[in-house]
Amino acid sequence: MKRTVTILSVLLVLTAWGTSSQVSSLEAHCGLFGISGIIPDKSYFDELRIDVATSGFWIGASQDFFGGAKEELHTRQFREFADKGLTPIGTLYLGDVDEEAAYWAEQIVRHYSQGQGAADVGTPVLYWELGDEQNGSWGTACAPAEYARRVSVLGPAIRRGCPECSVVMGGLLDGPEMGDWALAPYLETFLNTGAGKWIDIYAFHYYGLAQPSPVLPQAQRYDSAQTIVAKMRSLLALYDEAGSPIWVTETCTFSGGMGSIEQSESDQAADLVKRYLTLWALGVDVVQWCYLTEPQYEGTGVGFFDQSGLIYDGKGPYDGGEGVKKRAYFAYIQMLDLLHHASLMSHHTEDGVTTLSFGSTDIPVTVLWQDPWIREGPVWIRTDGEIELVGLCGEELGTHSGWIRIALSLEPVYLLGEIATVSLAAPPLQSSEH
Repeated sequence: MKRTVTILSVLLVLTAWGTSSQVSSLEAHCGLFGISGIIPDKSYFDELRIDVATSGFWIGASQDFFGGAKEELHTRQFREFADKGLTPIGTLYLGDVDEEAAYWAEQIVRHYSQGQGAADVGTPVLYWELGDEQNGSWGTACAPAEYARRVSVLGPAIRRGCPECSVVMGGLLDGPEMGDWALAPYLETFLNTGAGKWIDIYAFHYYGLAQPSPVLPQAQRYDSAQTIVAKMRSLLALYDEAGSPIWVTETCTFSGGMGSIEQSESDQAADLVKRYLTLWALGVDVVQWCYLTEPQYEGTGVGFFDQSGLIYDGKGPYDGGEGVKKRAYFAYIQMLDLLHHASLMSHHTEDGVTTLSFGSTDIPVTVLWQDPWIREGPVWIRTDGEIELVGLCGEELGTHSGWIRIALSLEPVYLLGEIATVSLAAPPLQSSEH
């Protein structure tokens, strides 16, 4: 069953990230950087060196999985991910499951974790997601108590098939219009059943816009994650699950147009980097951008997901040409090049200006951005020695030392070198200006 997605159902909570903290060398999880959704061409991963991927195809736990086209499809998908150095994640279809489904889920998991399937893939598949958007309005969505029942059927089966495997909760949505099915009440009801004992990793999905819009004033933005993660952590602690990792198995925004709302490639690229680095600072372990190539999901060329990919598909009035890579694609590569093996040392947000400092690389990296709907105007940087200023996609913006003035736009910038001070007020003297 195909989900019907409107802009109102995916653009939800408005929040503000106004925090400051020092982090004791928070390492990027080995799978922080990911992609989800149907990925027809894996060759892009030769330059987009991410960590994890989830195929858009679900596995039905039934006898007819083995020995036919279904097994062939999933084995090929897993193997193509593994061949590119990615950790593959399997998703089990979670309809009205019963003990027969549990039996076949156990066999499938054993097959791909330690059997011939693992040999054919070239690596064991150790992460298994149960369902997808169970609190949504499509597919196998169900009440939280029913989701708990289904998890309690397949969760033990996965553990029997592979005690070392991790069970991932199907990503939950959130929004004020969802009532008792919003993330917090849904998750709390689920946890109250005791079914959390079968979940190793909790997950959510969030989407939204790159900037506020009066057309959709409650639309999610990148910083909506702060409120969502806080709600999840509070509930997990209440039910003795405080140590459980949190993943974002789908997140994205679009470039193009939806009705009166238009977003540029720059909007999407800036939002991608802000989402990943905000979630990193919040301690989220895995983040998967939803769609590499534009998928023709809604099929109109102007749908939200139709335009959320990082590579054009040649469809729709805003398309840049089939196979043409968007600015967000190159922004993702630049972020990986500079931060893939870094450690987040500190992050600070003040009046719409965010600074994140990274170490444990050849040279310290600071990422700086400003949200123009909160603040406009320059910021001033004082350096310890010479630094290099680099744009979102690797543009060389010059070398500087001492006090420098930066006129920030929507896109984040990278500062390579030692930074002593970031100030929103002008210093008494300025030695150079950018």
